[in-house]
Amino acid sequence: MLFTIITVLAVLGLSYRLTSLRFRAKSPAAGKKAAGYFPWLWSWMKSILKKETFQKGQSVVSGWIKNYYPGWTKWIFLALAASFVYQAASGLLFAIFSPRGMFGVPLLIHVSLGGLFAVSLAFALIWRARAYRLDRQEAAAFESWACPVFKNLSKSLVRKFLFWVFAVAGLCLMVTALGSMVPYFPFETQKAMIVVHRYCALVALLTGLIFLDIAILPQPQAK
Repeated sequence: MLFTIITVLAVLGLSYRLTSLRFRAKSPAAGKKAAGYFPWLWSWMKSILKKETFQKGQSVVSGWIKNYYPGWTKWIFLALAASFVYQAASGLLFAIFSPRGMFGVPLLIHVSLGGLFAVSLAFALIWRARAYRLDRQEAAAFESWACPVFKNLSKSLVRKFLFWVFAVAGLCLMVTALGSMVPYFPFETQKAMIVVHRYCALVALLTGLIFLDIAILPQPQAK
């Protein structure tokens, strides 16, 4: 029950944050009035269902993949994205709406794609880790424990931070998934690993959504 509440609040809160930022960027004047947000959100959601919007989004994502995962390496990203989308959707839906948890064919597919996720994440780290390493100036920002350091982070630094958070969350997902299935741990420990696995999945989901918004999708231009 606690996980369900945290998940719903986290996803809704992040969704509101990301959409409200785009609303204010698109309509600076209207952005000062909270009442204008919901009509804009309804209009924006309807526009997503249009064929033109889907084609434009597909073009944007394809262009991003071509720039950062050229040639055969695009299959690394596609495998990672496809396996993660199914795992996140199936895992969180069953965790929220099914007291029994995941079972049957969805569980079989979830476990099978877990192997694909592990392999594709490992290749993604090998291929892209160098691009997300911190330079000296960015590393210096973390040498101080002062809270103000987090107020003016560059988008480049945020993207790198999100990349590594997703990587760590992915590693935790693999370890907890394997640990909950092997017979080397007591039942209570395996149950605890499943709980940790769920929260790692939530962290990976939130991180992935933010990365998609700031690193792949084009930023809105103010009118």
